[in-house]
Amino acid sequence: MSVSIKRSKQNRQACRLQENIMANKKIVWVEDDEEVISAFQPYLKTHKWEVFPAPSAKEGKALAQKVKPDLIIMDIIMEGQHGYAAIKDIKSEPVLTDVPIIVFSGITHRWGETTASRQDALLSEADEFVDKSEGPDVLLGAVTKYLGAQVA
Repeated sequence: MSVSIKRSKQNRQACRLQENIMANKKIVWVEDDEEVISAFQPYLKTHKWEVFPAPSAKEGKALAQKVKPDLIIMDIIMEGQHGYAAIKDIKSEPVLTDVPIIVFSGITHRWGETTASRQDALLSEADEFVDKSEGPDVLLGAVTKYLGAQVA
């Protein structure tokens, strides 16, 4: 077998291994608007990530404790506990403290407080802030940043 064929075969095997590793990643998505999840979830599923939706902060925290996700996507404006308080609660849990959290919210679109909202998200121990109006490609880029997959 020639050297180039051997390398090509090794590259294909490495790519399959990387795909299998990425396919096992779990995301808990805390979002009270089902339409948002329905609109954006297909973009995440193209990478074979498993998405576990939760409609409230309370349910999101319980689901995260059960599932032990690789990433959490958190809305901010929700009934009951808001996302910033939920992030602090989640980060206080020893098994979840190292799980990256992406704030995915329309708060800046509603009130036009882009800088303040991003700062609030980072002060609440979130790892990233994406405004919903920025679209699926920006969300997908943020998710791949933490899960390590390549954007297709």
